[in-house]
Parts: sequence; structure tokens; C-alpha cells
Amino acid sequence: MRSNKRLRLLLTPGGVTCCFLVAAASPDPRCPEPSCCDRADGACWHHGLWTRAYCCALGGAADCYRWGEDSPGEDVAVHDAYSGVQCRHLCQAHETCAYWTYIVKAPQVPDSLQGRCFLKSPLAAANRELAHPFVVSGERLCAHFGEGLSPEAARERRGLQTPLWRTSVKATAGAAGLPLLPGSGTEEWYREATKVLDEVGFVVILDALSDAQTAELLQKAKQVAEKMLLLDPERLGNRGPRRYSFGGASRTLHLMHIDGWEQLLDNEPVNQLLAAYYSEGFLACGGGGDFVLGSTSTYQSLHLDVGGPVHSLEKAPAIGVNFALEDISCADAPMRVVPYSHRNTTEPPDLPSEPQEMKDSVLCPLPRGSALVRDLRVWHGGTPSGSSLPRFLPNAEFVSLLWGSLTCGSGEILDPCQPVLPRASHARLSPFARAISARLVDNTEALEHTGQSTDAWLIPDFRGYHRHKQEAY
Repeated sequence: MRSNKRLRLLLTPGGVTCCFLVAAASPDPRCPEPSCCDRADGACWHHGLWTRAYCCALGGAADCYRWGEDSPGEDVAVHDAYSGVQCRHLCQAHETCAYWTYIVKAPQVPDSLQGRCFLKSPLAAANRELAHPFVVSGERLCAHFGEGLSPEAARERRGLQTPLWRTSVKATAGAAGLPLLPGSGTEEWYREATKVLDEVGFVVILDALSDAQTAELLQKAKQVAEKMLLLDPERLGNRGPRRYSFGGASRTLHLMHIDGWEQLLDNEPVNQLLAAYYSEGFLACGGGGDFVLGSTSTYQSLHLDVGGPVHSLEKAPAIGVNFALEDISCADAPMRVVPYSHRNTTEPPDLPSEPQEMKDSVLCPLPRGSALVRDLRVWHGGTPSGSSLPRFLPNAEFVSLLWGSLTCGSGEILDPCQPVLPRASHARLSPFARAISARLVDNTEALEHTGQSTDAWLIPDFRGYHRHKQEAY
């Protein structure tokens, strides 16, 4: 807030005296009853915008949600928000916000101020002061939640060293000086890579795409991202602040209708590896990928990309292949992947309890043209960016014949029988790629011009207002 005049307006009508609220319940009337602060079960805490940390501010969370604290002035943006939780998210979505202040929607507050979220510059932290009970403030990142990194800390990261996880088709790919699997550049590269995929849960092929392919796909990815960002001026994202799923913004759940995306189903090194891994065959089920804006400061929680009874299966039910379109340094929001986690039957930890070694398990650096081949059961998540530039990782997705038989016709994202591939795009593929993607062809021709002449595929309100339960805090 810019002046203490707002504070006087708040104090006068209801006769509220100025104080610093430290009780185990907030004055936000939409929080559950105070007795819920002693419970962590879903009966009380079922909404991501009114969380236990926000409503109770107990223990370390009291430093994340500072009830009764304000910092007048230094506003960089003002929004309406449902709660202080969403105000925090808006701050994390803003490129320069360092501190936020939220005024609750309570009857004691004038209508013009209810639900107002003030995003502030780094200078605001030096002006903190006690205020009225109906205001709550905090910094962009809170150490108690283990939710992010400063740009400087993101730039200091080093990539995962062991086990070895990079290979190459050609011997010349080793010229970058990166540690490679012993069989890299030999005729046996893909057999060795298959074993690593099976045992570790992922492997990277350094020379999967040509320079011409990466240039074409980068242009397409930027075009799609530009259209998505026009619909998200606050940069809320759909996978957390400043973090975006391409497929999550598409009515088809995929981007195979965008010219050029289909070639990700037809990558010779990748298909050579997958054919060796799935000795009985496999099917394509589409693809999308993600992008992360520069100055993204938060982690994405560790998660799996496939659900159900999957851990007892000998082979991955589904595999995702992400492609690096530019050189990805350890500062460029690399993916973190936990080795050997695809056999783990427990749930991944949330960010506050995630061990540092998992947060440090970042797959970087990745040269342009690399393909990250990943068992979708593996624990993985996005990471903060220490760069000012966006990072793009489009992908293709494949399923085993067994999983394909179970999901065919389900309409889910890993359904190998959904019409997501235009007929003309399918015709451009090699015979092998046409065979594994035959069930994806849209025979109605409804997709034939979608993505080129129209944007009918794009969900207008694709943004994620409600963060994942493990990231809401």
C-alpha cells in the first residue's frame, strides 16, 4: 500500500485497534474454523487457495504469511486475488516482484480494498511495519517451504554427475567434453542406452536432432508460446508461476496439429532405442512439452506423468522424449530427475521435505539437439531459472503395446487412439513412424488447418489459478 491513509480507513469504521496478529488463525473469513489448525487432514484443507500455512501461520509458516505486517509504497503492480495464497503466486509470476501484501475480504474492510493484492519491489522489504489485523504480507520466496532459488543460486548449480546418463550416436558428439556412456559413438550405443533407460529410468541422446530441425522447431515453439502468453498477461502459467505445459493449453491435450511437431514422432535415434527397449513393439500417443520463462524462481513439485498400477510392470508403460532446441545450461531451468525412482512405490516428497540431493539432480548441460528419453514413472519436476530467457522442451510420447491396449479410446493424454494428428502431417512421416502413429490420425480432417490458419485448438483460459496441492502452501 502506498500510504498509511488506507490503514486509518481500515481502523476507523469497526473500531479495530492496530495490533500484530500472532494467533493460530487468520481473520480471512473464508478460512476453515480455527480448530482445523490442529488438523492436517483433507476434511479441513481441501482448497489450494486457503491452506493450513496461510490460515494458521504456525511454526515456520508464520514467516511466510506475516499477518498484521505491511510495507507501504514500492508497488509494481496491483491485482484482485481470492486469498493471500494467490497473492503470493501472483508475486512469483511477476518478473520483478520481491514482496507482496494482501488485504482480506472481510466485512471490517472497505469494499474498495477487499481482496487487493499489492506486488512490490525489492525495496519494500526494508520498510516493513506493524499494521492492522486484516493485512498479510510476505516475500517472493519463503525458505520454510523450500520452494525456490534466487537467480544467483540457480546459476551456481552443477548437473547430475552419477550415474552416467548421456550417450550419442556419433563419436563426434563427445567433442563437447561431457561425460558419456562407454558405448557412445559405437554401433552398440542404443543397446547400452536401453539398459540405462531400464535401470536408471532415463537416458539422453546428445545428437538426436539436426541443426535444421532444432531451428524449425524452435520457431514453432516460440510462436505457440507467444499465443499462450497473450492469454496470460500475469504469467500465472498452467504448471506454476511462469511455467507452461504446451499440451495443457490445447483442446486435444497435444500439439501434433502444429506443423513440424509431428517430426518428433519420427526421430531415428529415438525410435531405434525404443524399438530395442520395447522388443514387442510400441505406439505413439502424441506430444506437447513445456516451456519456462526466464526469472522463474520456483520449483515444480516432484511427480510422475503416469498413474495407476504401474510400478510392478517390467517395462515402462509410457515414455516421454523431450528435445532441447537450444543449448540448456544449468541456469536455464533444467529438468530435475531422480535416478532409479521409477521402481519406487511411494509418493514423491513435497518441496519442504524433498532432500537437497533430489533438488540438485538436474540434467544439465544439454547441447542443442539432445533428446531426453524418460520412463514416465520417474520422479521429476521443473526447476528455477537463473536466466532472463525462456527455455523450451517440446516432447513426443509413446506407450507400450500393453498400456496402449488399456488406454485406447480412453480420451486420456496417453491414449494412442485419439485423433490428434492431421492426415497431411501423418503422410510426411517415414513408414515406421506412420505405423506407430496410425491410430492418431484425424480422419475427420477437423485438424487439417487447426494451428495454421486458426487458433481454435487453444483453450482461452488455460491458466492454473489453483496450484497443485503440493505447491499451494
